[in-house]
Amino acid sequence: MSDILRELLCVSEKAANIARACRQQEALFQLLIEEKKEEEKNKKFAVDFKTLADVLVQEVIKQNMENKFPGLEKNIFGEESNEFTNDLGNLPLWTSVCHHFNWCL
Repeated sequence: MSDILRELLCVSEKAANIARACRQQEALFQLLIEEKKEEEKNKKFAVDFKTLADVLVQEVIKQNMENKFPGLEKNIFGEESNEFTNDLGNLPLWTSVCHHFNWCL
């Protein structure tokens, strides 16, 4: 159990670093926001958004936990899809974390 807690602390810090990096420049951050499509949004909200930081954090956590604890991947779910299109309508970006991305941010 302590190995899982230790890894969760590590990925929590990675998540915080990703969020900080995305928030450092407000103008850039505004390009990293996407309004969720009807089928993706939380029904509690009239409008629901996701950020590229949300997507990156989710994928980093998933990849790290899968690498550290093989077999766990079937039990890791996230709220966001890994597809992201900014408000300018640029082509979709699909995020994926490579297996060699195994350093602490």
